[in-house]
Amino acid sequence: MLLKPATNLLGIISQRDHSLVLKKDVTILKPLGGGSLAIAFPSILGVRKKYPDLHIRLVTTKRTAPFARSLNIFDEIHEIDDSGIVRLVLSSLSYFSRFHSTDTVIDLEAYSNLSMAFALLTCARNRVGFYQENAFWRRGIATHLFYFNRYGATFEMYDKIFEPFMVSPASREECCEHLLKGIPEIELPVKYRISIGHGCSNLSQERMLSEEEWEQFFLSRLDPDRDTEIAFLGVEKDSVMAAKISQRVSAKMPKVAFLDFCGKTSLTDSLAILKSSDEFWGIDSSLLHYARLFNLKTVSFWGPTDPDTRLRKFPGLQEEAFYQKIPCSPCVHITEKLPCGGDNICIRRLFEDNKLDWIDMIT
Repeated sequence: MLLKPATNLLGIISQRDHSLVLKKDVTILKPLGGGSLAIAFPSILGVRKKYPDLHIRLVTTKRTAPFARSLNIFDEIHEIDDSGIVRLVLSSLSYFSRFHSTDTVIDLEAYSNLSMAFALLTCARNRVGFYQENAFWRRGIATHLFYFNRYGATFEMYDKIFEPFMVSPASREECCEHLLKGIPEIELPVKYRISIGHGCSNLSQERMLSEEEWEQFFLSRLDPDRDTEIAFLGVEKDSVMAAKISQRVSAKMPKVAFLDFCGKTSLTDSLAILKSSDEFWGIDSSLLHYARLFNLKTVSFWGPTDPDTRLRKFPGLQEEAFYQKIPCSPCVHITEKLPCGGDNICIRRLFEDNKLDWIDMIT
C-alpha cells in the first residue's frame, strides 16, 4: 500500500524502457524451497545456454543456499538471514545498494509479497514476477506479471516466466551433465544401492511416511535374498527416523545393509551417493528431483501435493509415483490451514488394504 502509489507515479515520470531483453545481468529471487529450485533448474540452465556471458545472481536464504550451490550455475549467491524479523530486514537492506544497478530481477517466489517488494527496492529496470488470483497489488510494483496457476504444473510456470527472453528449458541430459561438474566422484558400491529420501523441510511434514509405512513398503519390494544397500539421505533430524526404519526391517532381511548418512555428509556428498545409486525411493522433496535429473529409477509417494504439478516429463525415465486423489488433496500451497489438521489421510490411504497394487500411478 505504501510503495504502490509512489512506484506508479515514478513509472509515469521516468518512462523507462521495459522491453524484455536480458542485458548485462539478472538477479533471481528464490528465498525458499530447495526442491523448487531444482524444479526450476532446467529453465535457469536454459538461460545460461542462451546467454553465456550473462551475470546470474541469486538471492536466497541460508536454508536454500546449499541447494543453489549444488546447481553450480550462479555467479553470485547472496544469503538473506530470515531467522528473525530484525535480521531479515537488516540483511535485506544491506543488499539493496549492491543490487541497485541490476538490470532485471526475476522473482520466482509466487507465494511471497515480500520478495516482490524486495525486487522493487532494487530499482531494477525490469521486475518480473508471478501473480495468482488477484494481480491488483503486484500490478505496477512489477513491470511484467505472469499468471501462476497453483493447480498447474510448477515447472511449466517457471518455463513460462523465462519464455519471453527466448529461453527454452535444458534437457535432462544437459542438466545431468552440468550437475556432475560440481559433484565429486566416489567409488561405486559393490551391492545394489537404493537411496532413501524419507525426510523433508518443515513445510508440510504431512508429506512424510511413518516408520510403519516404510516398513510395509520395504518388505513388499526388497528381495530378502539379494545383497542390497539402503542409503538414508537427509539432514541430522532425519537420522532418528532412519534408525527406526532400519531397526524394523533389518531383523527380517539380514542381507540388506542399512547406512545412515543423514546429517553426516554435505549436500554435495549426498548427491554423489545418490548418483552412485541404482534406485531412489522417497517422498516429494528435493532429493527426488535430483534423482530424476540423474536418470535414476525412482519410486515416490504423494498426498498433500499432486505429482502432476511437480514432475516434469523426461523421456525414458523409469519411475513410479503413487498418489490417490482424495477431496482435500492437494492442500500444500493451496490453503493456509491443512484440512486434515496434520493427520495425513492422503498418505495413509496409500497403505491401507494394500492399495499400492491399484492406486493411480505415473510411469
